[in-house]
Amino acid sequence: MSFAIRNHYVPQWYQRRFLPPGQSKLWYLDLKPEVIRRPNGSTTTRKAIRHLGPANCFQQDHLYTLYFGKYATDIMEKQFFGALDAAGEKAVAFFADYGMREGVHAAFQGLIDYLSAQLFRTPKGLEMLRDLARSKDHQQTLHALQVAGPIYYTIWMESMWAVKHCKDSKTKFIIGDSPVTTYNRQVFPGSAEAMKSGMAHIERIGTQTLFPLDSEHCLIITNLQYVRNPKVNPLNIRENPRYYAPAHFDLRKVQRGHAFEEQEVVAINHILKCHAKRYIAASNPEWLYPERALTERNWPKLGGHRFALQPDPRLVSFTTATISGGPKGSWGYNEYGHFDLDGPKATALRKVEWKTFEAAKQAWDERDRRAGREPSKEWLDYM
Repeated sequence: MSFAIRNHYVPQWYQRRFLPPGQSKLWYLDLKPEVIRRPNGSTTTRKAIRHLGPANCFQQDHLYTLYFGKYATDIMEKQFFGALDAAGEKAVAFFADYGMREGVHAAFQGLIDYLSAQLFRTPKGLEMLRDLARSKDHQQTLHALQVAGPIYYTIWMESMWAVKHCKDSKTKFIIGDSPVTTYNRQVFPGSAEAMKSGMAHIERIGTQTLFPLDSEHCLIITNLQYVRNPKVNPLNIRENPRYYAPAHFDLRKVQRGHAFEEQEVVAINHILKCHAKRYIAASNPEWLYPERALTERNWPKLGGHRFALQPDPRLVSFTTATISGGPKGSWGYNEYGHFDLDGPKATALRKVEWKTFEAAKQAWDERDRRAGREPSKEWLDYM
């Protein structure tokens, strides 16, 4: 087999999910177009926007090539990412049309594996990982990627997942060169944290993980504490953040079917563009400039209102513990990951969050009433 020189850090199959039927090319925007010096000493700036097929977008030569002395291998591209992409492609398609049907367990495992790899496999993600792993060079970072990928499994599994759509919106989702990104209303683009880490820390209560599944569906992962208390300081670190620890996830509680408004889609595209390192792409060139269409440019208020990215709290149970068992015994932990199920810290947090959680549900009911809708009773289908 030929050596894989060209490595796509945003897979071609994922890019094709943003193309409408009959269209084979994306509008590809270079946010930092190269300045070319001519032989006569003059300079010209390379064209910023091009019309390219997925094979020519989001790729870099030898990004994943491993070197051993004078030898090289493309094993990461063909075997490591090959397996993740094969499962991820099926999982992303499943979640775009999510439901409790056959294949849901494999889809969840495939998606969380893919999210973890996609977060770090981009040029920006590899820079983040290099800092996290304190790697000395690119080769060490590639080795760290094979081990450190699942670092956020536990946090994501202890969060609330929602798949929202924009089928009725004129604007659709774009692709960023960091497709798995974050939004925290108090971590601004250009802030010290965003500059150093490339995004808001996932450990913060108010940090939400965003991942467009295709041009019309976006997955949003929100920390449970933020759902229970949306007015908490979003910069606080969530209670008991852990890495590589066992956790449970209730597949029945994935929210789906809620629609984004036009300005909310534009806001997500703006977030993706702000967090891109160099490239974004879309099937419509107008969508590459979401800042032109934004009516609300204030970072903490992106999306038009505070309900935009939040899951519906009325569909969330106020759970306090998870217990599992088998032939060799049982074990359990509370909603904060403490093994002391009703310890003083958990009790104090619940006392506050019960009140704010009930207030959040009432706020959603009131929003529905102002819009002339009956308060949602969809939660009955989730219990």
